[in-house]
Amino acid sequence: MQETSGYDPNYVMGRSTAETDRLKRQSQLYDASTWQLLKEAGLAPGMKVLDVGSGAGNVSFIAASLVGESGTVVGVDSNPAIVDEAAATVRSLGLRQVSFRVGDINTIELDRDFDAVVGRLVLIYVKDPAALVRQLLVHVKPGGIVAFQDLDWGEGPIANPPSPLLSQAWGTVKEMFHRAGLNNRMGLSLHGAFVAAGLPAPRMSLFAPVGGGMDFDGYDYMASGLCSNQPHIVKLGVATEAELALDSFAERLRTEVVGTQGVFALPTFVGAWSRKQAD
Repeated sequence: MQETSGYDPNYVMGRSTAETDRLKRQSQLYDASTWQLLKEAGLAPGMKVLDVGSGAGNVSFIAASLVGESGTVVGVDSNPAIVDEAAATVRSLGLRQVSFRVGDINTIELDRDFDAVVGRLVLIYVKDPAALVRQLLVHVKPGGIVAFQDLDWGEGPIANPPSPLLSQAWGTVKEMFHRAGLNNRMGLSLHGAFVAAGLPAPRMSLFAPVGGGMDFDGYDYMASGLCSNQPHIVKLGVATEAELALDSFAERLRTEVVGTQGVFALPTFVGAWSRKQAD
């Protein structure tokens, strides 16, 4: 079982049971946009797909729904615990076309005949996204699809009326990203990364769940994200655990938004896709 806390200098969201739970909640909020991206990019029955940084397997499962039983999806992630969980989900769902492997995407041996390489929230954690995309192209057939979706934290939260607590949380995470050396605008930076990797300029789209009222899942999602980020936030000196007060964050945010009959948008995911040119 995964530990419930821990500081991982290579992954700001941590390697924990809480983070796995956050990924599942994220899936419920964002999977429809990922499906739309992969569908528009051209994933179709019979294709062989590589899912980079596959995590709990959600993107792999979306890809599997598009390539069907005649297709193949291979997910790769460096976290053995989450790969085990993804593999267990595959068995429970009976998705025989999906498999997962543990390994570093920079060194793992992979086939070179994939029809597509995909990933969600991967390039933001890479020092040189263009170099990784260029490296991944080795595994993709000429004319094959490259599709990534990544976070764009933006300049501030979209909320009507403005939410002081949400603005505070937004600023805390932005500062943590800055001190960790991450590009909080990776979503919109996908265009430059694709072009620098030698791909044609990608088609792009953006998506953010929006809601309010008592039952909006966004309150708990924001809290779970802060919980996963907390070790880095504290380690990097952005805020203390007492200042974050995460045990009550979701309820405080819900009370604030509902009290003003407000709505707010969760962080924006930007999707981009292109095709590898023929040699």
